[in-house]
Formats: sequence, C-alpha cells, structure tokens
Amino acid sequence: MEELEQLFACRQCGFCCHGETTVSLDAADQQRMIDYLQLSRDEVARRYWRISGSVVQMRIVDHHCVFYNNGCSIYHGRPWRCAQWPLVPALLLDEANYQAISESCPGITRELSYRHFCTILRRVLARKPSREEHR
Repeated sequence: MEELEQLFACRQCGFCCHGETTVSLDAADQQRMIDYLQLSRDEVARRYWRISGSVVQMRIVDHHCVFYNNGCSIYHGRPWRCAQWPLVPALLLDEANYQAISESCPGITRELSYRHFCTILRRVLARKPSREEHR
C-alpha cells in the first residue's frame, strides 16, 4: 500500500466543499480548470469564478463550492489546494489540528497513532509535487 493511501482515501463526501469560504485559484489552477472543462477562459470565469481585482476564487452556491454535486464534478481538474486537503502541514503542528480535521473528514485513516500518522505524512509532504506540477 502506498504511504498516501495509508493516511487518506478521498470519499468525495463533500464536507470540505461546504461552507461560506472559497478557494483562491492561482494561474495553474485556472488553466487546469479551463483545460479540464474545455471551455474558454471567459466562459469559465463567467460561470464558475468570483473575481475581485487580481484575486480569482471559485464561486459558492447554496453554501457549497460551485463544483460540488454529490461529489466533486471536476475532481481531476480541481485546484491544488483542494487536492492537498486534508493532508496539510497544520496536521503536524498540533494533535488538536489532527483531531479536528480527522473528525470532519471520513477519508482520514484513524487506525494509526498520531505519531505514526505524522511520520508518514512528513514523508508524503516531502515528496508531494509543487502546485505547478499538480496533475
């Protein structure tokens, strides 16, 4: 079993897709989304993005990400921040962070001790591709 799979298997439950906050999109995220959707930049921006000055974010609709529909409808074209979640460096800082995130995310493996989880996560994060290399 790959180390990442020891820590997490996305169930596309959508918990992380719900709420009033949204995800900011860097240039690589925007292009990945355009390529995945096979739409023009203007069409993707009009339908799916909230743009404020130079900040581009995904829209929120009915208290969830615009792409959430019983799972992520652009899973293979999603932003790098979505792909990173929930295996974020904050899990390594404090066991309370791990507890809070693992309680809200059914994809996190709970069978490992926190210490063992962190040992594997450090290795996974050390070799994870940068956001420019995401997919």
